[in-house]
Amino acid sequence: MTKTSNTPEPDPSWDYYITWHKLLKAKSQLDELIKNVSEYEIETVTQNEYFEEQLSKILKILNSTLPKIETE
Repeated sequence: MTKTSNTPEPDPSWDYYITWHKLLKAKSQLDELIKNVSEYEIETVTQNEYFEEQLSKILKILNSTLPKIETE
């Protein structure tokens, strides 16, 4: 693995490369959502809908990283 910034950059042939990439994407989106939430003091329905939509996207990414267990 090479290191750029504070995030290691793994070799794409690594077995967990796709998982790493999905987790990094989810983290980036979560960091952005946390930043957005911190900008508001008063809750609104529109903001809640937006936050819920963004969280759903993040959860979808995280769920897609779960290992697929093959049964025989």
